[in-house]
Amino acid sequence: MKKIFLTILLLLCACSKEEIMQNETSPTPVVETKEKEEITTLPAKENPESASMMDSPLNPTNIDDYLFLDNVVYIDTRSFNQLLSEGMIAGFYNISFYEMIAFYTSQENILFTMEKLSDENGNVTTLLGDVGSFSPNYEESVSILESLFPKDKQYVFIASAGVESAYLINLLIQYGWDPATLYNCGSFSNGMGSDVAYREYENAKYYLPGNEIYQYRVNIDWGQLTPIND
Repeated sequence: MKKIFLTILLLLCACSKEEIMQNETSPTPVVETKEKEEITTLPAKENPESASMMDSPLNPTNIDDYLFLDNVVYIDTRSFNQLLSEGMIAGFYNISFYEMIAFYTSQENILFTMEKLSDENGNVTTLLGDVGSFSPNYEESVSILESLFPKDKQYVFIASAGVESAYLINLLIQYGWDPATLYNCGSFSNGMGSDVAYREYENAKYYLPGNEIYQYRVNIDWGQLTPIND
């Protein structure tokens, strides 16, 4: 099988976790440091099959409590330009969904194409971005997906407004990933309705503003892949 070389590197920073309390029984205010109960696992999904951020136990207002866990990989699906202009969350790696993983039309240097499917009577059976709507553009597309997202990990995805994350989760489900291990954290950039975006959340303690602290390297030899011709 032809091989693809892929390296993704982000230098990230993190803050220390502490909670300041005031001792109410003392006439003189006393500042104490109290450690929160340690969180070691992600909360279970009530609806494991769902890729929607509406069904996710993780969201922009609580994700800070679930960062840096063992065996969990945190993926930001926005474009790299969005990271530079809007910032990101410490601990997240960037794999751009629309620029590398999948797009609405067949594109070179994109692993999959999303298609709305209909039956012989013209009735829509699969919506764009749903499980079953993805087709590989290269013979190696699925194996690359497996190298990017090993199946023995849990994944937390964040997107501009949660859409790219939902699409990516559905893509992984289509090719055999356990949906219970895939979490849609919601929106980083654009809140929807009453759902706040992470960068607008006042208590977002791991928010990194967009600047040049990121070191980013991706090296893909797309010419080594074998296109699938219809």
